[in-house]
Amino acid sequence: MVAEPSFTKERLAVLSEIEVRHFWFAGRRALVERLLGRHARADQRVLDLGCGSGRSVEELGRRGFAVVGLDQRCEGLFLARGANRWLVQAEAARLPFRSGTFDGAVLLDVLEHVDDRAVLAELRRLLKPEGWALLTVPALPWLYSYRDSAAGHRRRYTRRGLGAALTEARLELREARYYQCLLLPLVAATRLLGRRGPALRDLEDRPHPLVNRLLGWISRAEVALGDVVSWPVGSSLAAVCRKG
Repeated sequence: MVAEPSFTKERLAVLSEIEVRHFWFAGRRALVERLLGRHARADQRVLDLGCGSGRSVEELGRRGFAVVGLDQRCEGLFLARGANRWLVQAEAARLPFRSGTFDGAVLLDVLEHVDDRAVLAELRRLLKPEGWALLTVPALPWLYSYRDSAAGHRRRYTRRGLGAALTEARLELREARYYQCLLLPLVAATRLLGRRGPALRDLEDRPHPLVNRLLGWISRAEVALGDVVSWPVGSSLAAVCRKG
């Protein structure tokens, strides 16, 4: 693996800007919406663990959840501040809440940054009986590139590896879906060619508007088809689990 620089506040600012329109985030939002519709109720109390720029806190609030956003970085919490939002700065492995506080939790591309065993143990503690958690993680370890190291990723997952981590934490896997199967050849090319530097990462961050629109349409179409097609592989992985 390439050397791991720290995840900077400048990189967080870039992601906060591009996630509004970037095709990858558009597809992930569609996937999260679909999974929440299948596994959650809108009146529940939900923890957005690792809320980053806070955009997901806003989106969960619009769905009717009572949301608490938590992140270790103060910059993201500053971006997330607003009316009717509860925001907490804390480490994911040491959460300042009583056991059984939340009906559900959302961890969007968080688990790869942390000691996943410690965080999943804390997650189980915080959930009520039958509480749920929705997680997304980067998939396929062979795709590890400069993009991962610059983001502070410790690992990428397989479906089996993520399932084993959840089972060890005594969380029951209810659904797992790969994301970005259709675009995997393109993703693989950019990752394998961009292992050592930021050039391809930065190009992928800001695709031409027409290209971005096309890739966004493909990403959303893949998510919709995922209700009837079990995609065998993808560059990201989403899972929903429950506390027994």
